[in-house]
Amino acid sequence: MSAGPFWLAAGHASPGTVVIARCTGDGLTQRCRGIFVARNERFFAHGVRVSGVPAAARATGTRLPARMTGPTGGTAYADTGVEQHLRWVLGLLLVLACAAGIARFTGSTRLPDPRHRRWAVTTALAGPSLITLGFLAAAW
Repeated sequence: MSAGPFWLAAGHASPGTVVIARCTGDGLTQRCRGIFVARNERFFAHGVRVSGVPAAARATGTRLPARMTGPTGGTAYADTGVEQHLRWVLGLLLVLACAAGIARFTGSTRLPDPRHRRWAVTTALAGPSLITLGFLAAAW
C-alpha cells in the first residue's frame, strides 16, 4: 500500500482529473470509486479507488485533480500536503520496525562473535529490505 504513494512523492506520477462515481461511509471508513483521466487524455482508468477525497467533494460527478502511478495503477490519489507523505513514510517505518524485530528476536544481536553478529543482523535486515524493493519495483 505504500509503494504507490512513495513513487508519487518521488515524482513518478501521471497527473490528471478523477470524476467521483460513488462514495460510501464517512471519515476513516470512507471509500470512493471514480474514473481517472490522465492529462492530455493519455489514458483512462475506470473504477479506480480514489484516495484523499474531501468530505465536501463526495458527490457523484465531482471532478478533483489527482495523480496515478500509471495506467495499471488501481488508486487515484487526490490528497495533497502531509497526507501524501504519511502514506509511504508510515509503511516504511513499519518495515524498518519489522526488520529490527527480526534482528532482535531471532537472537542475531546477541551472538558473541562480532563478525557473526554483523552477518546475522545484516541478513535479518536484508530480508524486509529486499521485499520492500520488490514492491517498489512492482509499483513502478
